[in-house]
Formats: sequence, structure tokens, C-alpha cells
Amino acid sequence: MQADLITISREFGAGASELGALLGDRLGWRVLDADIPLSVAKRFGIVPDSLDQWDEHAPGFFEKIAKSLMLSSPDLVMDPDLVARPEARAIAEATRHVLFDACATPPLIVVGHGAQVVFRERPHTLHLRLVAPITARVRRVMARRSLGDKEAMAIAQRVDQDRAHYVKEYFGYDVRDPLLYALQINTGTVTMTEAMALVLNLIGV
Repeated sequence: MQADLITISREFGAGASELGALLGDRLGWRVLDADIPLSVAKRFGIVPDSLDQWDEHAPGFFEKIAKSLMLSSPDLVMDPDLVARPEARAIAEATRHVLFDACATPPLIVVGHGAQVVFRERPHTLHLRLVAPITARVRRVMARRSLGDKEAMAIAQRVDQDRAHYVKEYFGYDVRDPLLYALQINTGTVTMTEAMALVLNLIGV
């Protein structure tokens, strides 16, 4: 297939950033990954760190209630970063605009952030998803962050749930829907080099 855009959806710890970087180097394409929240923060004129926990995050019911109570109670001492931070929906919309702006000048590789849905109707686009058994993902997270296995597993499960909720809340799709992707790779059994070869073969490189 012809492609000048690759989107990579992923389970946490499945190696999407690594594969994105490998593909970017091999193809000479720009990669949008960890720099996406930096671009979003720049749009709002706020400190990037204030968005770290809200990147690919949609607040749950109790988070919404808590923030509503804080903003409506002048006697409460509030975190200035919380008050200054844009609403989650505004962050998601700004992220969408960052993706559209970047896609105006392909070729491009986008990791996460609902790109598989944002560009689902775009021609010449390969939508890829990386998955792996939780044990394999925990090993990667432990090596990357120097964590214990229980903590790494808890983080992987929480981030997976957070990202799935984000895509469902703001884009209306289930990230696990296989019909969103042309290719799904299990990096628990397929190496990154093999995964890259699969993608390159699919786009005819």
C-alpha cells in the first residue's frame, strides 16, 4: 500500500516509541510522540509539566466532581497549576489540531493520541497497533523506569485504561477494535527489527 502517514496505537510497554523511532530513522520521516504534549502546552502558553498527567487523559466522574467542587468553593486552597490548566476537553481538541497541523506536511509517524481515529478516513495512511502480554510489557517498563514488577504492572494497567478512556470519551471509538488497524503486532513474540520489516514491507519499502 502507498502511505505517507503511519499511526501507532499501543498498549503501554509494547514498544511503540521504539518502533516509531526506528521507522523514522529508516524512512527519514518525522515522528510525533512525546513532543505532542509540548506542542499542546505551547498553544495554551502554559508550562509543559502541568500537562504531563493529562496527556491522553479524560477525567472520570469523580475527578470532574472534585474539580467542580474546588472551583465553586472559594475557601479551598487550590493548586495554581490546576486552576491554570485548561479543561480536559480543550486539551483533547488542541491535541487534535496539533495532529492536523503536523499532517499537513507529510510524511509523518504519529504515536498514540487517537491518531488512528483522527485520520481514519485519510487515504495513504497505515494504522498500526502494538500489543504484548502483560508480563512482557512489565519487563520493558521495569527496565525503562527501574521499578518493581507490581508497580510496573499497576502503571501499565492504569495507563492502558486511561488511554482507552481518552479515545472513547473524545473520539467515540474503542482502541481495541481490530477494524481500526491494517496491522496489529504482538511485540511479545515479534522483535522490533521484525516489526519494522513488516511495516516496511506493507508500505512497499
